[in-house]
Amino acid sequence: MLFIYDKKNKAFSSREETDFRSHEITERKDIEKWVIKFPEMLGEELLIITTEYDQFDKTKERLDLLALDKKGKLVVAELKRDDSGKHVELQAIKYAAYCSTMTMDDVVSLRRTFINKSNKKQSDEETKNTIFDFIDNDDFEEFDDKPRIMLVAKEFRPEVTSSVLWLRKYGIDISCIKLTPYMIDDNRIGIVSSVIIPIPEAEEYIIRSERKERSEKTLTRTQAEYVKFHKELIRLIGDKLLISLPEPRPQAYYQIPTGIGSVHFEWGFHGRPRSSFEVGLHFEKGNRDANQNLLKEMDKSKDRIEKETGEKVIFQEDWGKALARLYVEKNEGKMTDELKKWAVKNMIILYGLLQPELDTLKKS
Repeated sequence: MLFIYDKKNKAFSSREETDFRSHEITERKDIEKWVIKFPEMLGEELLIITTEYDQFDKTKERLDLLALDKKGKLVVAELKRDDSGKHVELQAIKYAAYCSTMTMDDVVSLRRTFINKSNKKQSDEETKNTIFDFIDNDDFEEFDDKPRIMLVAKEFRPEVTSSVLWLRKYGIDISCIKLTPYMIDDNRIGIVSSVIIPIPEAEEYIIRSERKERSEKTLTRTQAEYVKFHKELIRLIGDKLLISLPEPRPQAYYQIPTGIGSVHFEWGFHGRPRSSFEVGLHFEKGNRDANQNLLKEMDKSKDRIEKETGEKVIFQEDWGKALARLYVEKNEGKMTDELKKWAVKNMIILYGLLQPELDTLKKS
């Protein structure tokens, strides 16, 4: 039951739960359109890629909805009107498997076609920019082969929820969203959307526990490439920095400590898709003035850096909201042997020139 309080009249009232079938509300004509207009009904911000997709190879099965989340993960959503049925999770798993090989070009094409159907013409380039602007993940470069799954219904059968909980233990990102309709009056129905698996209040804990149970470390191809690349840089640089270097993490950058908090040297790829590589010194303290002051202290070494590296050094005082950095850059996104040599050579030069300056500042 839904309870409503009228602040103006100080009146309290209730609304009875109803069902969609009684009001001739259907999955495709109604619920799907609601989700397209308000994707947050599914519990988070999503970008709709396409609906009613039936172009899978060697099958005519139809996917209800394909979306994209803020981290750059594809999301397969299966919509049911009232009852989830007994096998909705198996159906969604098939669709996720079909979508697991989709490339950026595939997704751009689907999104552009979807947008163009509403008479809002977009080019491939405009569509691609929309997708990258939506993704809030600096490390995103490509779609992985593990789409998320969302099951949406008014009621979920026990066999479905049991299967969902079991699948989550084995690394399948699958969730259940419940849409509950309530009678407001003869012409209006209220909808309450709630994520029931994983329980929102315990989501962070549950996800951590699931990762621990899986013994973790299942990397995407790109993440594995980053780890391998940075391990090779560490091997090539050997003992020339005279410090112990940390193990690489599965991300586009690698940080080398300086002994000053929130100040580090960095190797890092940039661009989506990646198109450049930097060797730099980053000042990432919470205080903007402190970062700028530290950067200015390095200015006296600028000419020497450029002379020894043969590269133009860029001093960036306003980087992001409060950060600062200096760096040399190579317009190369491929992990070639040439790039490895360039990265190691310039890190040795940068570290050799600037670490003594930092050590002096640390003592003062």
